[in-house]
Amino acid sequence: MKTILGACMLCVLITSPALSELTQEDLDKIRLLIHEENKAIKADIANLKTEVSWIRGKLEGIDERFNSVEQQITHTTNLSYGLIVLIVAAVGIPQFILTWRSRSDRTLERRM
Repeated sequence: MKTILGACMLCVLITSPALSELTQEDLDKIRLLIHEENKAIKADIANLKTEVSWIRGKLEGIDERFNSVEQQITHTTNLSYGLIVLIVAAVGIPQFILTWRSRSDRTLERRM
């Protein structure tokens, strides 16, 4: 019984500091620690902002290059379409003329 009573008293003595309140000095120490940690975090944020702005600048340069390449591809595609039209015209027009002449030749043959 004495052992159980002694164990209970020991538990009460150990837990009593957990029930104490924070003093103004404790709060000031906590504020100081938080303030010091915030300084480091703010410095990290400033470094990250400069890195992000640097990356944005690089991406804008790449975007301009992509626009330039896109314009070149569009120009090349249009040029290819034009060449295809010329090839079709160069082959199609003589075929049309030959067909038209052969019709007139057939009409002459029918008359004879």
